[in-house]
Amino acid sequence: MFLSLVDSLRCPKVHAETWLVASIERLDDRDIVEGVLGCPECLAEYRIHDGVVEFGGGVRPPFTAPTEHDALRLAAALDLTDARMTAVLHGTWGACAPIIAGISPAHLLLVNPPAGIVSGDGVSIVAGEIVRFASASMSAAALDTTATAEQIAATRAAVRGGGRIVGPVGLEMPGDLAELARDEDIWIGQVPAGTISQPVMPARRSK
Repeated sequence: MFLSLVDSLRCPKVHAETWLVASIERLDDRDIVEGVLGCPECLAEYRIHDGVVEFGGGVRPPFTAPTEHDALRLAAALDLTDARMTAVLHGTWGACAPIIAGISPAHLLLVNPPAGIVSGDGVSIVAGEIVRFASASMSAAALDTTATAEQIAATRAAVRGGGRIVGPVGLEMPGDLAELARDEDIWIGQVPAGTISQPVMPARRSK
């Protein structure tokens, strides 16, 4: 887990929003390899092991190798061109992270990525049934069909104004996004510029 990204994570329990405090046991450059995140509000503690923040629960799907075309397409759809950007990749999208990390300067924060994807070199991993972020703390996000309604709402609230969100056509795009593009596989939406992200109603799955 990239040290600077700790400030963007929030306790998954429902209570007043507050930052998490890191107790670091082993650091590799600026990546936390072993340690604990503590919540000052509810006093819960969450282990960081092998660079993965473990919030509890969550399923990591089996790995299916993406094509280079798929990874480049996702990077372009999210407009990952700036080293100051952080993008959330949920579920199976995380398989694209090693390729994207090789061509984009942006940092990637993976939520429940496929088994076999590891943390480090511009990639951070969080595992959990629900992962929450600070409001407007992320530049972009990609959601897949395994995301729960609660996770979709939490991720949407994390993307700042002007940021892009990508999802499969089987997932309804949150209604406040401006649709930029759509094909037979994905849609690309944009959070209205100049707005401050707030919790929104969960997106519904298309039938």
